[in-house]
Amino acid sequence: MSASTLAFLILTPFVGVFAYAAWHEWQRTRDEGPGTYGLAYDPETDSTHVTLLEDGETGYDPETEGTTEAGEEGGEEREERADRTT
Repeated sequence: MSASTLAFLILTPFVGVFAYAAWHEWQRTRDEGPGTYGLAYDPETDSTHVTLLEDGETGYDPETEGTTEAGEEGGEEREERADRTT
């Protein structure tokens, strides 16, 4: 099997997935208009993911939302590191 054939076989699935995603996004944009993507928090799984935001909705910002003791400690550590670098 030649190198170009092998490269074609390896790259074909990635090109296919990219083309499918581009087509799907183009269809969505044509039907609903341009969208705004942002970070969303899922409390059930305690994780974040990128999603399409509704009009006027802002994305999740872990720096300002849901401050806990661990988050406050992390902020203090960041400030200390910033002081050390300057």
